[in-house]
Amino acid sequence: MELRTTGGLLKLGAAFKLVAVGYFLGAAVFFIPLFALVTVITVAAGVPPTLNGDPVEGSGGVLVAFIPLIMVPVILAIQAVMLGGVSVAGLWLYSKRRQIRVVEG
Repeated sequence: MELRTTGGLLKLGAAFKLVAVGYFLGAAVFFIPLFALVTVITVAAGVPPTLNGDPVEGSGGVLVAFIPLIMVPVILAIQAVMLGGVSVAGLWLYSKRRQIRVVEG
């Protein structure tokens, strides 16, 4: 991944990509094992999972038990886009006041 600049100024798309991908990968390291543990505990409990307070039995119960694990990529992607967007917006506002320089070393 590269940070691209134009005329010595950081491009906002490059900053967004850096922040969003970094958050997605970093959070995935933490949240995927956590959600997998929740899924294993739900399946191993032997109690039918509930959806809106009603117990779900049969093959639908297995699907309901795996919902946390299925939703991890969706949750992480939405959070990465939100965090990346807010961070880049803040950097853009900061760059209106002071220059952000990308230097080597």
